[in-house]
Amino acid sequence: MRVTKISVFIFTIFLILGTCAAENFQEKNSFLVLCYHDIPKDVHLDNHGVDRAEFVKHIEYLRAHGFNFISLEDVMEANRGEKILPERSVLLTFDDAYLSFYEFVYPLLELYGYPCVLAVVTSWIDNPPLKLKLPLMDWDQLRETADAPLVEIASHTHDLHHGILYNPQGNKAAAVSNRIYDPETKNYENENAYRRRLYNDFSSSVNVLKEKLGMDVRVMVWPYGEYNQISIEEAEKAGFKAMFTLDVLEDKLAQANSQANELSVIHRYIIEKNPSIEVFAKNVKQNFTQPVQLRILHADLDLVYDPDPIQRERNLDQFIERVFNMKVSTVYLQAFSDDKGDGNISSVYFPNRVLPMKADFFNRVTDRLSVRGIRVYAWMPMLSITLPDEEENEDLRVRKSHNGKIEPSSSWYKRLSPFSPETHEKLAMLYEDMAINARINGVVFNDDGYLNQYEDFHPMAYEEYQQISGGENIPYEKLSPELKRKWTSVKTRTLIELTEELKKAVLRHRPESVFVRTLYAPVLTHPESEEWFAQNYAESLDNYDYVVIMAYPRMEKARNPAGWLKELVKEAGKYRGGIQKTVFKVQTYDWNEKKWIKTKTVNKWLRILVAAGAMHIAYYPDNCIGNKPDERIIREMMSVEDFPFKRK
Repeated sequence: MRVTKISVFIFTIFLILGTCAAENFQEKNSFLVLCYHDIPKDVHLDNHGVDRAEFVKHIEYLRAHGFNFISLEDVMEANRGEKILPERSVLLTFDDAYLSFYEFVYPLLELYGYPCVLAVVTSWIDNPPLKLKLPLMDWDQLRETADAPLVEIASHTHDLHHGILYNPQGNKAAAVSNRIYDPETKNYENENAYRRRLYNDFSSSVNVLKEKLGMDVRVMVWPYGEYNQISIEEAEKAGFKAMFTLDVLEDKLAQANSQANELSVIHRYIIEKNPSIEVFAKNVKQNFTQPVQLRILHADLDLVYDPDPIQRERNLDQFIERVFNMKVSTVYLQAFSDDKGDGNISSVYFPNRVLPMKADFFNRVTDRLSVRGIRVYAWMPMLSITLPDEEENEDLRVRKSHNGKIEPSSSWYKRLSPFSPETHEKLAMLYEDMAINARINGVVFNDDGYLNQYEDFHPMAYEEYQQISGGENIPYEKLSPELKRKWTSVKTRTLIELTEELKKAVLRHRPESVFVRTLYAPVLTHPESEEWFAQNYAESLDNYDYVVIMAYPRMEKARNPAGWLKELVKEAGKYRGGIQKTVFKVQTYDWNEKKWIKTKTVNKWLRILVAAGAMHIAYYPDNCIGNKPDERIIREMMSVEDFPFKRK
């Protein structure tokens, strides 16, 4: 009787939808993975629920458009080279094992003959959490579905589908991807303890599913989609062969399809907010990768921090409220302290092995922004850190050469040499510790990642310079234009190679991170200026997810700011991906005049950039305490919720 009712229901929905021609969009052995949760008769307050009528419409839309429903076994066979997945392959997954799966989804898919993956939190079946208001399947129902050839049972962990305390301020974050903070010892969980916690849970899940269902589980579905390299390693030790995450698409120009050659990170796209068939169809057609306009507030944490904990929280409340009200998409947040305002960093806002910690504050701010749906990137120094050991610091400093004389660079930024392996090691540790400590979505490499034409002649760099110059003690000034270009290219590549190591350090703990490189405006408008900075716009587009151009009219002393800003956008448009991958950041403070720029002027600059074709815009700095720039005015251009923002 249940199957008959479902058949009538499907037929009615199919008549409503009609049929459409299929569109071919997939590459060989790629597949789309959809993530559903509860499928009730009617969705009320559940953000992740999809009601049954809409769910059937989704299935019928996929059927009508020529999608092929595949199983996890199909993916694994393709991974082993035993088969090729059909075009337009789609895999259905369902999280948490809600009762609606057994009552409706399971018989529906049985009727269609479509396979799926069902993820189970094993500790929830006998002891569901109090906050979970929706009924779950019991072990008998799970055993019945596990015996069905179309259902692949997966682990959703044993008891890690929750948050853990991860900072001194009491914030919680996903248990799989974050380290526990112990308020009694005031210490963070070390890597060995963290690995043991993960492995013990994964093993428990495997054992429970074996005992209750008589099966060997081979799939891990990460709670909240959060994972890292360590969790992958421990899951593999526990016997898992494939792992599913959730894709975040707000700010990443990523490939939407999972690939059968990568089973440790299978991307899924969550179906939430009970989307209508029109919304679902639009997302499928665009492969869940709609272009997004980024509106970015670049903030100094120094202006929020206060040594008085009470005042600090007041400042933080004011900052969070400002960011939320402004409706920006992203915050580039200072992770270091720059008390002197000279960009030479001697302390940071997170525990680490390299520099003194001014306060354990960075992850407190990132957490409060993240829970409000705001993307947070860690703004980090690329070279200009000052090590506590003065002798070591001087040994690693960038050197300049002028008329054959080599000495420490006198540039504004006191940078460490990117040619030194010790510099790489120190910076990689700093970046890794930041990533361990905070929930970030990406990293912004600061503008200190440059070398002028007379730098770097550190001993580790000088060896390479001599190979290019063709002899010892040949001053840079006497090199031919060709050799100058060659040496500049080496420096540009060395800086990029450094960031590749820093990326790896971050990705180990925050594998979905996005990376942004900050460049000076002349690098875009005058490519020959690479000699002055060892920065190359085209190469940066190839090596980073985004490039920030410091579109600072006052700093660059632009006589015609409007024309100059338009020219920046025009030049970016000449490069493949230039508009899509470039953030144009304007200044709100005049460092030459030492005063804040009128908000109407800043807003005008932003409007000019967008009108010229800029896709992503940002401003810096932000002073939430002094309301600089004026929130009421600047949000007209910075709001992504209703762009452009309409003032009431």
